[in-house]
Amino acid sequence: MKGKTMRKTLNLLACVALLSLLPLAPSTLGSAKLPSSPARAPGRQLSGYTGVIAAPAEDVACNSTQIEQDAAKWTAQDTLTATAYLPLASHQPVPVAWTLTPFDANKSDLVGPSSWSTNYGKTPEIIVASDGAELDVLAQDYDAQTPWKAVLLHVKPTLTGYVVTQALTHLPMLDRVMGLAVDEAGNRYYATGVDESSVVDPYYPPPDTYRSNIVRVVKVSPAGEILFNVDLDKARHAYNDDAEMIINPMVAASARLAVGGNEIALVHGINTGPDWNIDGKRHQKALSTRLNTATGAIERTSSVWVSHSFDQRLLYDGEGIIEHHLGDAFPRYIVFGRDHTSYPLFHIKGALGENNTYTRLGNMALIEGDAHYGYIAVFASETSPSTGSRINGPRNLAMVRVHRNDNTIDPSLPHTLTVISRDEEKTNRLRWLTSYSASSNRHAERPKLVPLGGDRYVVLWEEWVDTDSYRDTFNGVYGMVIDDHGDQVRAPALITDQHHLHRGDDAFLLDGHAAWMTGDATQQALYIHLVDASLNYEMVTLD
Repeated sequence: MKGKTMRKTLNLLACVALLSLLPLAPSTLGSAKLPSSPARAPGRQLSGYTGVIAAPAEDVACNSTQIEQDAAKWTAQDTLTATAYLPLASHQPVPVAWTLTPFDANKSDLVGPSSWSTNYGKTPEIIVASDGAELDVLAQDYDAQTPWKAVLLHVKPTLTGYVVTQALTHLPMLDRVMGLAVDEAGNRYYATGVDESSVVDPYYPPPDTYRSNIVRVVKVSPAGEILFNVDLDKARHAYNDDAEMIINPMVAASARLAVGGNEIALVHGINTGPDWNIDGKRHQKALSTRLNTATGAIERTSSVWVSHSFDQRLLYDGEGIIEHHLGDAFPRYIVFGRDHTSYPLFHIKGALGENNTYTRLGNMALIEGDAHYGYIAVFASETSPSTGSRINGPRNLAMVRVHRNDNTIDPSLPHTLTVISRDEEKTNRLRWLTSYSASSNRHAERPKLVPLGGDRYVVLWEEWVDTDSYRDTFNGVYGMVIDDHGDQVRAPALITDQHHLHRGDDAFLLDGHAAWMTGDATQQALYIHLVDASLNYEMVTLD
């Protein structure tokens, strides 16, 4: 039996591995497969035990005979497989390897500017909600031997780094994680969706068929209690007979969940009904749902219209939740969706519905202390107006500022880019943050923006070299520090060439640093990457 599986099972009872831990909290339980182990009665497996498997206190000697007697007492019958229940650990470190084989971007997300897949958003993998000091993490689990699909972790700082102090494996979970947010009271809200790409066709699902377990929105208390669990497709239909069906959530897109102002916002890609003018193929668009944070009741079943919507973000600005989309067709621009109305941030070159948008969505942040401009947004796009090829010039980082009242773009930004978008000439006002040249074959990918406060922002991105061979070269993660006008405070610098930024997950603020989280599938570890205002880099391991 593999060592990592042993660590996730009844060997948790082995005192040698647990003597340094405080006693486990006896409340919330999560399930784990139980293989054969010397810590149970010979020839028999635990079955139906739903009590707490607790580590001994530091001053209690390991009594393997007593553990074996207890195991025999728990056994009701012989079974081929059985379930034990891992306790919620609320005070002591929980090794990541006990619960999770995380997504590994260094092995599974190695696509650059010439890859067709990078036109579309990436499904989330390791979603982090940060309050600036502690983290909640919803991570997809890639260990086929565990019965759960994902794990919800809580991470706290220590004198020497960060540790996992809470691990929930028992939560309602469909195939994929979609979004995570935390309110001021520490309640976690997450969304999870089915993976049905292989079964959706012109005939399935049939029209007007609202289904269970397509997307669920769940609220979990700080102690791990499930406070509500909304079956979203059914709930949307109960609220509005004409609500769009949820079909193939996150298809050709990503997803995000945000909380603010007693409201939950969830946005993600879906397929539409079949279009018989094109042999029953289904189009793609964004779907938005708003729910009440106290009850989970549906409050809206739509917001801004974006079709196709290939990537999505959300931002709570203190008054409402703003949507941010990469729109391919209706409209063909980067969308700033405020009060359920769409405003253009950047017009995208190319024809209506041309899947190649030549653009990568970054994210938005708030501007502090400016009477006129309230939002800053970062993205990457080609500096050339040409189209026709997969790559038509260098892809550079850009930023815009959005007026807090009329949602217009700051006209004082120093650069313009005039393009033909949907057969119309559009002039974009923006500020280029990088200056990759056509001759360099270098491109900015995976842009991230993290506000540090006090008019300072860290911008992170990946630099790639396109060799015209569909095998791009990753040069590393780069960073710069800017102010809210886009002026450089710290010039671009290499942060690391050993780890990627996630395409489908956001960077975040932690202890005054810009941060992002990655996973190591081989070591079963999570890494926190930290970048300070001077672009100093540190990596902390949660193992």
